[in-house]
Amino acid sequence: ATLIIFTPIRTLLPGYLKESQRQENIFNSMRIDSLSTEVSIHNAYVSNLERILNDRVDEASPAHYNDTISPAPTDSLIGATSAEKQFVRQFEEREKFNLNVLSPIAAEGVTFFTPVNGASIMSPKDGSPAEITLIVPRNAPVSSIYNGSVVDCYYTVGRGYTYIIQHPNGFMSKYSGLGSAFADKGQHVDTGSAIGLTGDNANSAQNLVTFELWNKGTRLNPQEYIPF
Repeated sequence: ATLIIFTPIRTLLPGYLKESQRQENIFNSMRIDSLSTEVSIHNAYVSNLERILNDRVDEASPAHYNDTISPAPTDSLIGATSAEKQFVRQFEEREKFNLNVLSPIAAEGVTFFTPVNGASIMSPKDGSPAEITLIVPRNAPVSSIYNGSVVDCYYTVGRGYTYIIQHPNGFMSKYSGLGSAFADKGQHVDTGSAIGLTGDNANSAQNLVTFELWNKGTRLNPQEYIPF
């Protein structure tokens, strides 16, 4: 009775400790076990560091392998046949300078403005949609499809004014057939700002404006990027 009452042996008796005290003892024993593991790891690290500093590192002898052992089987998916290699070379050569696949990526997050409101598209004669001709109202404003800088502006007899505007992400737009010009070469223009007016040809039944869209030297179909 004296040993049980006056020594820690009493904590081993079933039902003596409260549940919270028993859980705390278990938790402390787990912490002690974890601390002992950490101490062993640090002791091993210090021991290895001491051996390195004292130049007492044992040199490991290289393993000797039997040359007669057959090599591991090669994965059949890794190797490529000569036909596959030739196809890859031809594909890379063909797509080396093709930037059409990059244009939709560059256009993500970009909202282009309609160059002329109230215009209708005339079917191209050669069937190519890269350069489209717009049937526009008389004296209608021609707007920049996106913010950028005017890199060129010139006048051609019989064709009118032509604007070339450089936009972010490698895009460039070209407007031909304007009757009057507002912006100057080198001027910065905002999205939707007027750069000129369409023609006022009373002798012609239609006023035409030609529009082109480029991306890093590749001509694009404007109808895929601009709502006309």
